[in-house]
Amino acid sequence: MIFITGGARSGKSGLAEKMALEKSMAFVAAAGAAGDGAVTYIATAEPSDGEMRQRIAEHRERRPDGWQTIEAPENLPGAVDEALEDGGIVLVDCLTVYISNLLMNQGIAGGDRLKRTVDRELDQLVDVCQKNHGRVILVSNEVGMGIVPDNMLARTFRDVAGRANQKLAAAAEEVYLCVSGIPMKVK
Repeated sequence: MIFITGGARSGKSGLAEKMALEKSMAFVAAAGAAGDGAVTYIATAEPSDGEMRQRIAEHRERRPDGWQTIEAPENLPGAVDEALEDGGIVLVDCLTVYISNLLMNQGIAGGDRLKRTVDRELDQLVDVCQKNHGRVILVSNEVGMGIVPDNMLARTFRDVAGRANQKLAAAAEEVYLCVSGIPMKVK
């Protein structure tokens, strides 16, 4: 499992896509003609407005032909598990958008309920990734390096996302931080 984090527009998705392509090619080379090096891109964003639809389109345009895309704004552990059954590499982009979906789509207003829901989902995700180690690349925003938000909902989101990133980074075999388009290997 590889975990990639960084701020908005830091280059983390581009790095993840490059790694997925390289791992896919290495997988096929090692396995020979019988190897399945397909990449499944699991997108967590929902096209809720024009600007988000444009962002999603930009991500789709730069993916290589042949990559399968699964949209999973909910039940991410299930989507990853299903994608791994087909073999190949799975790239999840992005976990903080997924956490936002949990917050908004399930009407989770209270901090403790959100924390429990995210903890349960991430425990399931880590279990799925670990049983298929080396084939999952997870992307997440680093949201804790800015100012403290001025409202409870934003602070709760920041805190929950920060704990989620810690949990996934601890479980990952490799961790990268992207800053201004430059990836740095942390673990």
